[in-house]
Order: sequence, then structure tokens, then C-alpha cells
Amino acid sequence: MAKILIADDEPDVLLIVAERLRRSGHEVEYAPDGTQAMQKSDQTVYSLLILDIRMPGHTGYEVCAHAKKSKKNGKTPVLLISAFPEEQMAWRQSRADAFLAKPFETGQLIATVERLLKGNA
Repeated sequence: MAKILIADDEPDVLLIVAERLRRSGHEVEYAPDGTQAMQKSDQTVYSLLILDIRMPGHTGYEVCAHAKKSKKNGKTPVLLISAFPEEQMAWRQSRADAFLAKPFETGQLIATVERLLKGNA
């Protein structure tokens, strides 16, 4: 069982993703914005961070960069998600490990999560 943080400002996305990951046996915490995601990543070691790119407080890019510099989550894989098509290429310049465009199929989400948890970015 992995401990996963999901950060997204869309409550429906948080609930759907969290429920699907819980059904796959993972422990899930969530943050409704980038500021809370940063705070949580400073306090807890996670197996995976799933971050929406565009959210209030701090962007997913900023949260990713912050986590990758930290002692707690510096080696934690990061999955960025976004509903904005232009992010599909831009994310590669970040330190994130993978990207999914919204809307995504839950099977695609689980496959990507499992791949990242196994260390295959």
C-alpha cells in the first residue's frame, strides 16, 4: 500500500481519484490547493504526488519543484495532471515524472500510478 497525496482545486476530481486509488489499496491524502500541498509535502513522506498544474496558491510545477528539493520527498515520483492541452508538452521541462491530460480514464490513472510506484517513470 502506497501513501499518495493528490492536490487539485476541483473537488470532483479529488473525490473520484481518491476513491479509485483507495479501491486499489492505497492510502490517500488530498489538498485543495498548492499551498496546502506544499505544507503536507513538508510534513509527510509520500510514495507518490499527484498534482494538478493549475491551482490556487502554488501551481503543480511549484509544488513539484519544492518537493523535489526536500529531504522528505526529494525522490518521490510526481504525476502532473491538467485539463489544458498546452501543458502536455510544457510539463517535460519540470522535474515531474509523468503527465496525464484530463479527463483521463481511471484505468489509465491506475496504470500510470502503478508504473511510477514501481520506479518506472
